[in-house]
Amino acid sequence: HPLNRSPIGTGPYRFHSWKTNESIRIIRNEEYWGTKPEIREIAFEVIAEDTVALQVLKKGGLDFAGLRPIQWVKQTGSRHFNEQFQKMKYSTPGYSFIGWNNKSPYFADKRVRKAMTFLVNRKELMEKVNFGLGEITTGPFYTDSPDYDRSIIPIPYDPAEAKRLLAEAGWKDTDGDGLLDRDGRPFRFEFLIPSGRRFAELLSTILKEDLSKMGIDVKIRKLEWAVFVKTLDERKFDAVTLGWVFGFDQDPYQVWHSSQAEKGSNFVGFRDKEADHLIEMGRREFDRGKRAHLYQEFHKLIDEEQPYSFLFANASLLALDRRFENVTVYPTGVDPLEWRLRPSLQ
Repeated sequence: HPLNRSPIGTGPYRFHSWKTNESIRIIRNEEYWGTKPEIREIAFEVIAEDTVALQVLKKGGLDFAGLRPIQWVKQTGSRHFNEQFQKMKYSTPGYSFIGWNNKSPYFADKRVRKAMTFLVNRKELMEKVNFGLGEITTGPFYTDSPDYDRSIIPIPYDPAEAKRLLAEAGWKDTDGDGLLDRDGRPFRFEFLIPSGRRFAELLSTILKEDLSKMGIDVKIRKLEWAVFVKTLDERKFDAVTLGWVFGFDQDPYQVWHSSQAEKGSNFVGFRDKEADHLIEMGRREFDRGKRAHLYQEFHKLIDEEQPYSFLFANASLLALDRRFENVTVYPTGVDPLEWRLRPSLQ
């Protein structure tokens, strides 16, 4: 619809222009009812590659940009960079995960899903891929939210316990070919990843190597994003890695309720009557403390069922030109509406 390209509103800024795959510009709304921001115009530049964005930032073509962990640790530590930019880090609602298709013949049994989590060396992964930036997570809520149950301890890396659980679920190497099998089926599954995602590529490569030592063969299937999403929607996968980003006050219905298992965002097909009940009760509970208790119970149930192997709550990493002042890093992020140019640079 044409209005999708010309949005209107009553906020502190109003839409100015949109050049597809180039930039979006907004300008200060002079009729805004509240305190008007100091900055008159903001341009969002579309730069597909993180490495290119950092180069543009360093050359002065950007004032503000997100950083990848490797950029934060390895590429922005010089005195010159830190004289020109301030680096900011904070936690935001979201997490990365490996999702196990609960309808797959490999992952229908929760003992197998739990075994998979025992075989994901999350601590080592976070060091290798994220340079230690982030927090290992255990469930579907923001780690700083009262809904998140801090009493749940992350499942450790433990191949011996994984082997025990797999054997209990019937997966053993009965024919001596080096692969686990059950009822004549070798444990050989397809791991779906989106192309162009460095984290997914590193994770899948490390996981493939680690699981091969346990007699599990992983076939990595890398798809362009549109095809990837279509494959998810059609539920034609065994396992997948992705991440969720959400609001500070969460409603788990869309991702976890049984009604969303066929066509919604519950693409791993998780179904549980008790989970549905807790989600529905949480939606109707206005008392914040009581709702947090319901969601913590839901968190415990998810930890027991392991429909996902939860990975990390990633840190948001940003760099901002020091020509801006009145910049506060809050526990939940930054607010550009507060920023202003230093007086000599107006």
